[in-house]
Amino acid sequence: MMNKTMLSLTALLLCCCSLFAQTPTPLVYHDAMEFPVIGKYHGEHNYNRLPAKYEKTVRPVVWNLSRNAAGIAIRFRTNATTIGARWKVLNNTSLNHMTATGVRGLDLYALVGDKWQFVNSAIPENSFNSERTILKKGDGAWREYVLFLPLYDGVDSLAIGVNAGAAIEKPQQSLLMDKKPIVYYGSSIAQGGCATRPGMAYTNILARQLQRPIVNLGFSGNGMFETAVGEAICETDPSLIVIDCNPNTAPELIHERAVKLVEQIRACKPQIPLLLVENFTYEHAYFEKDIMDIVYRKRAELKKAYDDLKKAGVKNLHYLGGEGFLGDDHEGTVDGVHPTDVGMERFAAHIYPTLRKLTKGQ
Repeated sequence: MMNKTMLSLTALLLCCCSLFAQTPTPLVYHDAMEFPVIGKYHGEHNYNRLPAKYEKTVRPVVWNLSRNAAGIAIRFRTNATTIGARWKVLNNTSLNHMTATGVRGLDLYALVGDKWQFVNSAIPENSFNSERTILKKGDGAWREYVLFLPLYDGVDSLAIGVNAGAAIEKPQQSLLMDKKPIVYYGSSIAQGGCATRPGMAYTNILARQLQRPIVNLGFSGNGMFETAVGEAICETDPSLIVIDCNPNTAPELIHERAVKLVEQIRACKPQIPLLLVENFTYEHAYFEKDIMDIVYRKRAELKKAYDDLKKAGVKNLHYLGGEGFLGDDHEGTVDGVHPTDVGMERFAAHIYPTLRKLTKGQ
């Protein structure tokens, strides 16, 4: 009798579970390359930041990092109630101080009024291939979207899924597509380390706030004022060029390399505003005198390069000091160096007025 009762209860439970279980909505997938790709200056059919020819001209580590999709995003519109993504990364990268979503996940934003509002993230699987539903049970209204790609891994393939019967197409509004980009050459922080998700990289925050794409040439540990990267910058059609390479460059190299890089860019882009950015103060520098000495030596060398270039007659050259990027509570980093999301927001807020001023009217 007891066994029959238990069997009956089990059957009832399974029946109830089946009633409440939600069958996943089947999605129809579309190659993301069918839609505008922003944050990439070349036209190759990939999600790399540099075109293929640079594999032979930049250092191997820079080339490998250039295949990370930092700053690249997809613009589209849809009336879907369900939106998903299916993607394959190049390396299945993992970092011990950065979330998997920031490294190799995706971030979806919707245009609400005239601002981009976070919808949800596509959290990656622990493998090269991932498939995630990002929006569930939406209202089916037509909306414009932007999907930010991984910060510290490359994308081999990407498809955007919508529920059957929904339409997905190229955007009607030109936001993030109708202005010349800012080209930002820098370090791991510019690349997006260590934002918890792609949309929180300060360069992506700034892109949304300025409604202007940013070509992210941040190379983790390897933003070093290199003229090989300068060749790529010369191929872009920017509204502004930012050089933020102090963090990765030894003090004794900064002056010579900065001068050479600016002269190279001025020869190919004589009219474009060019902004030199000092390194900020690492948190442990407040307790390690040798690190603080290096911080100030680097700043002094960049300032000397700036002064010498101005004296030589270089026009439309601008400078941003290293104070004020992280606030004053010392709580903006994950490891004393790389910003948390709080630090990323502070970075963006600090640099935004300068970028807005220098791109006004463009």
